[in-house]
Amino acid sequence: MKRIRVVSVGLGPIGMAAARLALSKHSIEIVGAVDPDPQKVGQDLGTLLGQKECGIVVSPDASILYAEQKPDAILHCTSSFLTRVKDQLFQAVESGINVISSSEELLMPSHSQPDLAIELDRKAKETGVTVLGTGVNPGYAMDFLAIVASAVCFDLHGVRCTRVVDAGTRRLPLQQKVGAGLTVEEFKARQEGGGFGHIGMTESVALVGDTLGLKLDTIEQSLEAVLAEKEHVTEFLTVAPGRVAGIRNIGEGRRDGELIVRLDLTMAVGSDNPRDVVEILGEPPVRMQIDGGIPGDQATAAILVNSLHGVVEAGPGLKSVAEVPPPRIAR
Repeated sequence: MKRIRVVSVGLGPIGMAAARLALSKHSIEIVGAVDPDPQKVGQDLGTLLGQKECGIVVSPDASILYAEQKPDAILHCTSSFLTRVKDQLFQAVESGINVISSSEELLMPSHSQPDLAIELDRKAKETGVTVLGTGVNPGYAMDFLAIVASAVCFDLHGVRCTRVVDAGTRRLPLQQKVGAGLTVEEFKARQEGGGFGHIGMTESVALVGDTLGLKLDTIEQSLEAVLAEKEHVTEFLTVAPGRVAGIRNIGEGRRDGELIVRLDLTMAVGSDNPRDVVEILGEPPVRMQIDGGIPGDQATAAILVNSLHGVVEAGPGLKSVAEVPPPRIAR
C-alpha cells in the first residue's frame, strides 16, 4: 500500500484525534499541521498530542506547507459549515491536494449549496484531485450503513435508521452543541439563531435517497429538546432536572407524500440504551443493530484516517461516501 503524505488542518478535539491516529499508521506520513490558535502555533505536534516530539511544528499558514511539503491529502477538521470552510477547501484543491473533511455539510453539498458543489467539483476535476466529506454521522451510521445493507435486497421500499447517543460520554463541544445544561428558553433562543444541534441530517436523507434511487421529492427535519428527568454530571458540566439534556432530530424524505426515509437521532446526556439501528424495508427486509452505539468521537477520527487511501485512489471530483472505495482500516 502506497504511503500517503498528509497535512492535518484543524487541531480541535476531532482534528487532534485524527492526527494522533494517523501518526500511528505505517502507511500514512504526517508532514505538516495547521491551526490558527496562537497557543498551538509553533508547538511540536507530538508534544501537543501528549506524545514524544515528532519534528512537525504547527503552522498558522497552510499555503506555505502545501508548497513546501506537497502532500497527497489533507485531513480537514475545522468547521461543520461550508460557508466557513469553502476557502480552505479551494485553497487545497487549487494546490493539487486531495481533501478528506469532517465538515458535515460537505457530505452532500449539492443538497444545500448546489452552485458551490458544481464549482468545487469543476475545480477538483481540473486539478485532478478528490474532495470528500465524511464522518460517523453524517457519513456512516445513518446513511452509509443503510446504503451497504441494501446490497442483499431484491427490492427496497424504504429506510429507517435510529441512533441514540449518550452525549455525556462525548467531548465538551458536542455536549454544548446539543444544548446540555440549558434552560428550555435558552435552547429555543439558540435554535432560532441557527447553526445549533446536529448538523447534516438533511444531507444524510438526501444521500440515502439519491444513492438508492428513491426519488424523494421533499426532505424535512425537526428538532426538539430532550429534558433531563434527574441530575446528570459529566466530565464537563452538570444537567439539572428539567433542564435540556440534549436533542432529538428527525429527518424525513417523502415521495408523493409517502414517507420513504426516516432518520431518528437522539443525542442527550444520560440517554438510555445507546444504539445504532438500520432497517431496510425491502425484500428481504434487513435489520442491523449495534448495541451500545458507535462511539462517535473515536469513530469520526477513525473513518477520516481510514478513508485516506480511498480518497487518494479515487477519480477526481467532488465525491460522496457512496462514490469512493469503501473505507477499511489503514495500517
